[in-house]
Amino acid sequence: MSLLLNIKNVFALTAVLFLFTACGGGGGSASSTTATTVSTSPSTIETTTPTAKAVHSGQVKDSSTGDGLANVKVSLGESTTTTDENGFYTLSDLTASEEAVINFEKEGYLLGSTQIQLKALSGDNTTSPNYLEYSMHTNNYQWDYNSSDEIDGAHIMIDASVSYRDINGKPYSGTNTAELIYFDITSDEGKAVFPGAFKGINSNGTLVQFDTYGLISILLEDSNGNRLRLAEGETVALRFDKVSSLEKPDTLPLWYYDYEQGLWFEEGYAELQEDGTYKGEISHLGSWSLNRPLEDEAGIYRGRIINEDGSPMSDVRVHAVGENWIGSDLTTDENGMFEINVIPGSSFQLKAYDYKNKYGANYNGTIAAIASGKIVEE
Repeated sequence: MSLLLNIKNVFALTAVLFLFTACGGGGGSASSTTATTVSTSPSTIETTTPTAKAVHSGQVKDSSTGDGLANVKVSLGESTTTTDENGFYTLSDLTASEEAVINFEKEGYLLGSTQIQLKALSGDNTTSPNYLEYSMHTNNYQWDYNSSDEIDGAHIMIDASVSYRDINGKPYSGTNTAELIYFDITSDEGKAVFPGAFKGINSNGTLVQFDTYGLISILLEDSNGNRLRLAEGETVALRFDKVSSLEKPDTLPLWYYDYEQGLWFEEGYAELQEDGTYKGEISHLGSWSLNRPLEDEAGIYRGRIINEDGSPMSDVRVHAVGENWIGSDLTTDENGMFEINVIPGSSFQLKAYDYKNKYGANYNGTIAAIASGKIVEE
């Protein structure tokens, strides 16, 4: 069966998603693509396998205006550069990787982070096949307060007795500048700014997929614009808005995002309140999310992207987008094949983007939910 994709920003090419006939039935093992046990020690977690050198380029844009953003710090491992006046950047002499983590930082904007695939250069190629277009969102909720004041806002509660440390680890008192942003993850905007992938390391040290109930980013700076942190043993409370369309368990795990590793880590939990919100305490600042880890095996969706002439389309990024999660295949292979882990029991839509030719496509329709451990190849 062939399913037609609607093209956005098409040049002259029509993409077709071809779902091929299942081989081996619908109950195949998913052991190679589900939870993987890894060490909880940040220094020993490995998500990439070095192979060869690659070059990566892209453009960073403002999410509201669509304009290119100048002077964005772009970092991938030890490689760092800054975008030009139109938001373009290039990073050279990189190590090829299946899951490289690239970060974006600019004053006044929410920290950005995403995973990309870096393929080695071949033939006459001068750039990585994974050209990236990334949108950054303004961090427009900012206020100043005295460090000895109590804060009781919509999404954060800080007691007046909380103490802080500066970049040198010394006690700090004075004016704090707070930057806080909250996203409803069921919205398109919330999914777009979610750092990394919808997976992370749980409290048992296992890499698991999850769906999410919200994202909060909180940063504090001193009067000179330097980052502050909470003193050891201090906590602040976060409150996540209720999402009426989602289930409401009594507790949900809290997770923080490690920008260097590009991974989420479970730490603590939040409790359901009478008004439907969730409240939990954190011991350090940064980006936090309220996630429900996948307890059962993921469902697996396999397919193929072909050109209208029937030729396979390689290096196309494919996403399965659920109500509050995204599953991704970073790029299709040389035969146009992709495979995506999906949340079992949750329907989803398909989106694809060709980073070499810079156009995207959405499948007009919703893919029915896949049961845990099942493989669908229609």
